[in-house]
Amino acid sequence: MAEKAQILAVDDEKDMTRLLKRSLELELNCTVTAAFSGEMAASILEQEKFDLAICDIRMPGMDGFELLEHIKKFYPELTVVMLTAFGNIESAVEAIKKGAYDFISKPFEHDEIIFRVQKALERSRLLNENKALLKERHAGIKLIGNSEAMQKVYNQIKRVAASDITVLITGESGTGKELTAR
Repeated sequence: MAEKAQILAVDDEKDMTRLLKRSLELELNCTVTAAFSGEMAASILEQEKFDLAICDIRMPGMDGFELLEHIKKFYPELTVVMLTAFGNIESAVEAIKKGAYDFISKPFEHDEIIFRVQKALERSRLLNENKALLKERHAGIKLIGNSEAMQKVYNQIKRVAASDITVLITGESGTGKELTAR
């Protein structure tokens, strides 16, 4: 049996977090933790691991965009769905550009939020599965060498490995380009 998905619901409107908790836990067999501010969410994220964060954009103090930025910096693999007031498409587009997976307009239909959250959780599950498979597949495969030149190579690999940028690896045959790519 799969582990229950962990969702962090962030909204300064307590009724909204209660609604999300009740609906999602019942429909998706997950655990929803509520946070009533961006600061509270950041604090909770330091202590617990989540599969998904659902975050309102407009909140006093640390707003949803600031929280999204914080999450992308410290928890880059966490899937984030933003909630936005109805008709505020500019904010939704900005959220996607800043790294949110999806946005949901408030007020929303019950079936719509269940469907969209299900899709976001599926994305999280696939990312985690891929990460585990890659780790398993490449366990024990290592580049050889500890010279100063190789230390520079290792540092470069570490820097780009955490990002999703495209990198061109060049070199002569047999120098470890394929291992480096992995």
